Amino acid sequence: MTFPAGFGEPSLSPFCVKAMILLDLSGQAWEPEWLMMPPSIGYGKLPILRTPDGPVPDSNFILAWLETQGADLFPGLDAGQRAQAHAIIRMVEEHLRLFLVNDRWVRDDGWAVLEPAVFGAMPRPLRLVVPGLARKGIRKTLQSQGIGKFSDAHAAQAAAADLDVLQQRLGEGPWLFGSRPSAVDAAALPVLSALDKLPGDTPARHALRERGSLMAYVTRGRAQLYPERFRTPTAAAA
Repeated sequence: MTFPAGFGEPSLSPFCVKAMILLDLSGQAWEPEWLMMPPSIGYGKLPILRTPDGPVPDSNFILAWLETQGADLFPGLDAGQRAQAHAIIRMVEEHLRLFLVNDRWVRDDGWAVLEPAVFGAMPRPLRLVVPGLARKGIRKTLQSQGIGKFSDAHAAQAAAADLDVLQQRLGEGPWLFGSRPSAVDAAALPVLSALDKLPGDTPARHALRERGSLMAYVTRGRAQLYPERFRTPTAAAA
């Protein structure tokens, strides 16, 4: 169960894209069930994976479930590297991703694209109220977290620090931990790709596009890790 495609990405949510990549890496057969609103099961969020063991919510619990089925989603990593991988996933999802949320929901240029994509099919009486309330809630959350208060200069500095970690970890390798993609790439790629596709030249997008090795990683990842049904002909041939 996943949010539908949007902004040129397989899903509006990088967490849903992550789950798709994990499923492909695991070798499991799967099909998307497109939803605009999360169902009552789970934690009020998407993705949710329907399994023979029951629904599994949250991309990280989906990762854990796939591992119980025998999938090796951290191939070749020793215990120390696995710990680094865990820390990088948390950095990307709990810090760097918040710049994506801010730039989509709070910045006017991002909101102008996000609002019709997310709420465009909503009946008119609700659409007059719900989008504004949702945006207000996101803004309040980001203000409480702190990122929503940053100046553009400080936002660029904070995002750049995370991007530098990813660039250092990538080095000359095709993937973040060597020659084979792992769950870390499944988490990082959708966030970076979505940042690159932001409609405005935000501090986070600018910081990403300044780093050539990360942009090459994004291009490579889209071509090789995004589910085949979502690859453009150009990307698939890259």
